[in-house]
Amino acid sequence: MIRILLVDDQKSIRERLKSLLETEPDFDIVGMVDNGYDAIEQVKLLLPDVVLMDMEMPDIDGVLATKIISHSSLKTRVLVLSSHDSDEYVAKSIYAGANGYILKGAPAQEICDAVRFVNRGYMQIAPGLFEKFIPNQTEAGLLAWKPRDKNAQFLSRIDYPGGLELTGINKHQAAKSIVPGSEVDQPSELVLHVTSMQRSRKSIGWYQAAALVLAGLGLTFALYLLRQSLNKPATTPDRQDHSQRLHDLPFTGKIEPLHITKIDATMPGSIVALWVKVGQSVNYGDRLLSIRNIDAERTNQTKILQQQQIDASQKKAALQQSFQQQQQLIQQQQILIGEQQAAAGRINTIQQAITNYQQHIAPLRQQVAVANMQLNVVATQPPQLPLAQKREAITRAQAIYERTLATYQRLAQYQSEGAISQERLEQVEQEMTVAKSDLNIVQADYDSLIAAAQVTTNKQSAQTKSIKLQQQLALKEQAGQLQQLQAQLQVARSDYQQIGTRLQQLQRPKTTPTFKNLLVSQKLVLEPTTINITAPIAGIAIDIPIVQGDRVFLGTKLIGITNPQKLKIGVDVEPQQAALLKSGQKAIVKAGTAIESQELIALITNIAPPTDRSTQHIEVEFTNPKPTVLIGQTGTVYFPK
Repeated sequence: MIRILLVDDQKSIRERLKSLLETEPDFDIVGMVDNGYDAIEQVKLLLPDVVLMDMEMPDIDGVLATKIISHSSLKTRVLVLSSHDSDEYVAKSIYAGANGYILKGAPAQEICDAVRFVNRGYMQIAPGLFEKFIPNQTEAGLLAWKPRDKNAQFLSRIDYPGGLELTGINKHQAAKSIVPGSEVDQPSELVLHVTSMQRSRKSIGWYQAAALVLAGLGLTFALYLLRQSLNKPATTPDRQDHSQRLHDLPFTGKIEPLHITKIDATMPGSIVALWVKVGQSVNYGDRLLSIRNIDAERTNQTKILQQQQIDASQKKAALQQSFQQQQQLIQQQQILIGEQQAAAGRINTIQQAITNYQQHIAPLRQQVAVANMQLNVVATQPPQLPLAQKREAITRAQAIYERTLATYQRLAQYQSEGAISQERLEQVEQEMTVAKSDLNIVQADYDSLIAAAQVTTNKQSAQTKSIKLQQQLALKEQAGQLQQLQAQLQVARSDYQQIGTRLQQLQRPKTTPTFKNLLVSQKLVLEPTTINITAPIAGIAIDIPIVQGDRVFLGTKLIGITNPQKLKIGVDVEPQQAALLKSGQKAIVKAGTAIESQELIALITNIAPPTDRSTQHIEVEFTNPKPTVLIGQTGTVYFPK
């Protein structure tokens, strides 16, 4: 991922470049500034890989900013993106330390390729500008790079194989020229530039061009041999010498945060307030910035308009419904009035029936019941039985029987004494038997008469009781009919009263329904138009690529927050020295000012694999126990034995 910092005083150009470069998957826009001073500060803080630099800016122009950045940061490369194609601007930019120069009107693919080339360490100059940068030709037909700024300190002369003379290279570049992977170590680019000069056949002959091509090929072969020699394994004494130098030498680099929590925009909008600055401490939940959601405002306006239309439609429908309800109310009143009149008629009818019953029907039924009872009593009286005669007959039969019994007893004694004959005794005995039989017959008749009289008496009693029960039942039926009529009267009166109450409720004056009462829609829910972004963690703000008034989109980077105590620092060491180090090895970091300098224990966490470059990048991590902020400062790393 190539980290890019955009520097231009025109906001429209910054936004265009951002939208153009964000489409590339290997580009990461880490910041945007509008002047040279902020560009220098952001390079110290963000440590980008490539800076796209504008030339003309207020305060510090692009040339001075390029010179400061190229001399203060070994990792960051500057690619000038200017609208001027004059040789003066091109020469000033390259001599200030820029790694490339392209025009703002260049195609998008050309700008993206230039960023990638510059990030790899190549020198990239837009087509058509190389002749302006090298406008002169030596008498022998060789090319010469002539600096326009005489005050700049440059290496006067560097001779390369093949007789190609290059002037105008600064000391920093000259030191890298013999190391594989440096800016000068690009023979293919050199050949490309040399062959491009063949277009001017009037000023350069074919033999000069051939000489240039041979010179380029010779330079390529020489550098290849030099790279192969550097890649050979070192001998043991040389390794010990590098080990001794490694433990004694300090290595400098920029202190960076170990982890950065990026806060991106979750919705499109504009920044209405920015509550923090770069380097400011924040706590968890602190308000960082406020975003105005323009799309939400438009959506809310649309919702409000739609709700107003719905409310108007509902009001119209409610008024129509109210008119229909009034008509129904009138009809209900008429129906209730008719029901009330019918209930009043039922009450009068029942009252008249009760009065009639009480005055005429009840006494008449009572008289009928009494007459029926008397009639039944007369009809059920038993006939007169001859009980007295039967009792007299029993008395006579009893006297006859007793007299014959006494005669028999007396004659039986006489017969035992022999005074009378047996025939006479038997005759008297027969008479006694007859008298006994007559007495039994008379007694039986009397008993049957008595039983018949008892049955008759019981029957009369039962009939009398039945008549009384019938009379009581008739009276109860009369009372039940009266109660039924009274209950019907009570129900009729209750119905009349209820109908009257309902009629009074319907006849009460109704108020005209208001707008609020007619609305039946749900409460309108509006989307928030201003969102406050709060800090998800505690730390310091180190990356704020936006300013108040900027327009942001979904995924736009807003703020970066890091823990100022968890830090890392990267330094470049020679491959022979890197071979003596390993991950997890102890290191010492010296950081801070001269007054508050402190030594911190660190650990090696990453050793970059060897590449074509002359150095390998080593990263160490450490913890700062003090509240001082070390991010962006220069630190010194030692690798003790």
